[in-house]
Parts: sequence; structure tokens; C-alpha cells
Amino acid sequence: MIDLSQVMTFTEAAEKWGLANGNTIRKAVERKRFQENEIRKSGDVWLTTYEAMQRVFGNPKHSDFTISMTSLSQYISQSIYKDNDAKKQLEKIITDIQKAIIQHKTVTITTHDDQEHIVMILKNETDVETFTKNINRYLESVSISLHNKT
Repeated sequence: MIDLSQVMTFTEAAEKWGLANGNTIRKAVERKRFQENEIRKSGDVWLTTYEAMQRVFGNPKHSDFTISMTSLSQYISQSIYKDNDAKKQLEKIITDIQKAIIQHKTVTITTHDDQEHIVMILKNETDVETFTKNINRYLESVSISLHNKT
């Protein structure tokens, strides 16, 4: 059975592997580089797995900036308990994400520190704004606010 957290669209895979777009992966499909069970088409969207991409294209390029949800959750939890150092670290992470996007870098949010389970990829200021608003909305629900709200 396929772990759904390992499934990604060709476009998402292309971003993670540093390919121009999903067309490179589609060409690999046409050339039969993928095994039949490694790809699926759902409507107009092609899907593949991390393992399949790794087998065909090797290891993905490293993201310019990666943070795990595990780390974010830890800082958020500590902030709830009024840990000022954790709150400052969380503010620094948000600032670093914003700086990376301004410098046209890719930011990857993963589920764990192993970087294989991608939750989201932030590519522009709108993505960062949405991400920051979601974190702030949660923190405000527990009466904490970060200084650099968007």
C-alpha cells in the first residue's frame, strides 16, 4: 500500500527535484523509465511517489530553506507556555522564511526532520502570508501573538 504522504503531483515532484516543470517527468514516463505501479493519473493530474522519483532521478535537490512541522510545533507549544526563547525562535523562523522568499528561494515545510514527507512548498510572498496567517490565527486562539504579522 502506498503512503499517501509520499504521493505528489508531477509539478510538486519537479519542484522538489529542481526540474523545470512536470514535462520532464512526463517524458520519463513516455520513455518507460517509471514502473507501471509508480505512476497514476487522477483526472488531469499525474501522481507519483517519492521513492519512484528517487529511483528515476536520484536524490532531490536540497531545498533552499527547510523547516519541519515537528520543530514548528515544538516552538508553538513552548510559546503557549510563555517560553520567550521559543517565541523568539518562532519569530526568527518566520522572518527567515520571508527573507528566503524575497531572495527567490524555495521554502519547504516537511512533516519530520527527514525531509521526505513534504507538507507544503512556499514559493512566493502570498504563500508565506497564508502560512504566517495560519500560524498567527492558531497562536491568537491561545492568546499569543508574533511581532511580524502579515
